[in-house]
Amino acid sequence: MSLYTFTTNNSLPFVTSPAGLQIKECYDAGMLAAMGGTTIEEVNKRLSNEHAAFVAFMNNVPAAFGWMARGKAFIGELSHEMVLPVGNRYLWNFRTMEPFRGMGIYPALLQYMIRFEQKRADRFWIIHAPENNSSLKGIHKAGFEFVGKLYSHSGIATIESTAKSIFQEKLLAEMGIPISKEDPASCWNCSGPFLKKRSGQCCCLLQMQNCMGNTLIALSA
Repeated sequence: MSLYTFTTNNSLPFVTSPAGLQIKECYDAGMLAAMGGTTIEEVNKRLSNEHAAFVAFMNNVPAAFGWMARGKAFIGELSHEMVLPVGNRYLWNFRTMEPFRGMGIYPALLQYMIRFEQKRADRFWIIHAPENNSSLKGIHKAGFEFVGKLYSHSGIATIESTAKSIFQEKLLAEMGIPISKEDPASCWNCSGPFLKKRSGQCCCLLQMQNCMGNTLIALSA
């Protein structure tokens, strides 16, 4: 998976919002639980721990949602809990309901959340799973910049060494993410030891790439 960032020193690129789109901060635990396939108890836990939820409506119909962490955040795929530096936010757990996909809601939702919070925050972080191409397009359209590949190294959430990750080394260290000069594991599906849902196929091999840190063979043995 990959880590992206946006700083409010930069201008947000223009994004066309679909007609009929309205976005609001949401406290309706029942709606959020139903849309996210989770429990009301889990939603209330998030809301009581400095997490904010936002729902996008298309002509008053709930179409998409996303969460923003203000204090602590958790990357489940790497089993990594992090304390966000002051003025930093982590955007996570986004989903667009199937009838509304491909309409450009996701980048509009990301930008709304940035604008909503930018008087209290100066940097936003988000991760992307490599097999989700539509998510990547939305992240780019919204104005986020690539920082580096995230992967598990000996059970520790680690990021590859890039110009961006080195520049943000202090903030990454505060979040408990060290920089490694070793080549990153290229496929999180194969190398991530904490994944709850795992494909039986390597996404690297599907893209004709060499896969490093492949544990699928061991898992199938």
